[in-house]
Amino acid sequence: MSTVRLHIVALPYYEVGGCLGEFLAEAQGRAMTLRPDPTNDVDVNAICAYDWQGRHVGYVAIHDQLTAWQTLRGSGRRSLRGRVCEVNAEHKCVVFECCMETMGDVEDLYPQTAYLKWSYTGPVLKASQETVTLDYMMDEISERLDERDGWDEADRENFVVLCKRFSALSKYDLSGEMSDYRRRLCLRLLETKDDVLLPLVEELNMAYGRAGRESQGGEVLDYWMRLLTAPRNIKSLLVHRHEYDLEKVHEQLLAFPEAMYEEWLENRERFVTKLLYMHIPREVLWRFISGIAFYEAMTARNKAISEEKKQTETCDEESPVQLSTAKGQKIDMIRTLNVMYEQGRFQGKDGKKLTKKDFFRTMGRAMNVDLSDYDKDLSRSMSDSTKLEKHLKPFDEMKEKMIEIWNSK
Repeated sequence: MSTVRLHIVALPYYEVGGCLGEFLAEAQGRAMTLRPDPTNDVDVNAICAYDWQGRHVGYVAIHDQLTAWQTLRGSGRRSLRGRVCEVNAEHKCVVFECCMETMGDVEDLYPQTAYLKWSYTGPVLKASQETVTLDYMMDEISERLDERDGWDEADRENFVVLCKRFSALSKYDLSGEMSDYRRRLCLRLLETKDDVLLPLVEELNMAYGRAGRESQGGEVLDYWMRLLTAPRNIKSLLVHRHEYDLEKVHEQLLAFPEAMYEEWLENRERFVTKLLYMHIPREVLWRFISGIAFYEAMTARNKAISEEKKQTETCDEESPVQLSTAKGQKIDMIRTLNVMYEQGRFQGKDGKKLTKKDFFRTMGRAMNVDLSDYDKDLSRSMSDSTKLEKHLKPFDEMKEKMIEIWNSK
């Protein structure tokens, strides 16, 4: 028999959310039951926690799931019964404890085969700065721990600072390797029995909770959305776009395990949250994210090109309107259009600013006449001693016609 301790998290989101303060105040020493949740479609390995009143209060933290499943399978039972042995009001979690036989590693808890067999033939995003920094930190932490026997107080303090920085940054890495590394690091820190290092275990454990919370509208979600949409990232993917088959990439995205691409299309917050619990190898996850970014960027680009082509084809259609070829008609039309433009009677599509050059070019196409030199025609008529009356003539004629129309009612 051995004592098993498991963190119960997500308390504010379940049945004690409305009375969390009271629950935490009286939880110490109270009975608790843990039971797998087969209906959970975000985390297939989720284990529910029920309190002494039968309320669903939360879940076993992801970093403790392996231990929880080992204990369940070792006991041969469908649930674990124990007590709350510790309350952490700061992190809003409690620690469950029971005495039970455990079994060895549960190898099928996080199966990797389906992910490793997944095929992808598209371009891959460059490593993010966060990923590069985390790789350095993981190596540095491991090497410094190996040298712990030669530490002085300054070395110990610097290591604590490094671990805290790593813990804060690690929430952005949702890969299976990160989950495994944090778990191994916690075990190594516990083995030191160093009072200065032991508090880091809780810090690292709670990093899972931060990743889970912030994948639903927080910094983690923002980080992954930036990876998928940042212009610099997209540009690096599209540089060699002609080398890749877009439809093949799409087929490969649809073939990703657990229908995760459909999850992305349906609900992006849920998609990022689910990544945390799937234990996907980092390399596979990075290629999957790259495929999504590439396919969506190419799809948007092709759509924009198609729309632009459609607009060009529409503009190139011959207009049935022809400006009269009578003497003075062209310059009178230029004067009229110029005044209307200066009055602000026209604007570009979707309210955008319309340049006078684009305005005259478009109006010219509509009347099958070249108005591209409108500015030269206007300038010439303004400087060749043409009297104001001649400039006003088309407007006077329009006024007379309007009066005629009005009187004919």
